[in-house]
Order: sequence, then structure tokens, then C-alpha cells
Amino acid sequence: MIREFGSRATLVTVGESLRPHVVTAMITIDGERLIADVGARTRSNAIARPGLTLVWDPDGDGEYQLILDGTADEVGEPNEREVGTLRIAVVGGILHRLAGLPEGPPTCLSLTAKANVCG
Repeated sequence: MIREFGSRATLVTVGESLRPHVVTAMITIDGERLIADVGARTRSNAIARPGLTLVWDPDGDGEYQLILDGTADEVGEPNEREVGTLRIAVVGGILHRLAGLPEGPPTCLSLTAKANVCG
């Protein structure tokens, strides 16, 4: 499923003040885990509060966003550029229909099988 949406996603973590921190990240797949290289603030947020959300917008005429909730279950040490790697376990997800479209298919489709998401 992720391959259909591409490798660039919006990654949302929660900061110390409990406000959302929103960045874009390039996502790769490693078995049942997603991998993202992230900057210092996102890395710090993931260490303190590992719950996160990833959002992919549809390409072209697509009607659904892919939204995945996950947990950063491994946070790598930063390199010289302060970039660290997150290994993300997907815990749930949905396909959410874009707002403003004419009536039609369901607005929300639950995703339960990890194989459907990472495969």
C-alpha cells in the first residue's frame, strides 16, 4: 500500500509542550517496520513520546489519504548532521477520503493487516 503513495510522507510527533511537530520525511520499508531519517527535534520527540502519525497525500486524481499511526520502537544515534533513524512499528491505519469531493465511496476505510500497509 505505501508503495502506491510514494516514499514522501508527513510525519507528526508530539513535542515537550504537547504541541504537534510536523515535518516531511522519506519513508522506506524494512520488513514490517518503516524507516525514516529525521532531524534532532523529531528524534528527541520520538524518544520522549514514541507515538507518531504518518500521512501520505494521494497522487494525481486519488481520492484517499493514507494515515498510519505508529510507534518509534528504535531511535538511532544522530550522525554529524544531527540526523537519526527511526524504526517505526505500524499499529493502525486508515484510508481517509479527501474533503470536498462529491458524494461517493466511504469516507474512511480501516486498514488492519500489516501486510496490506507495508507490502
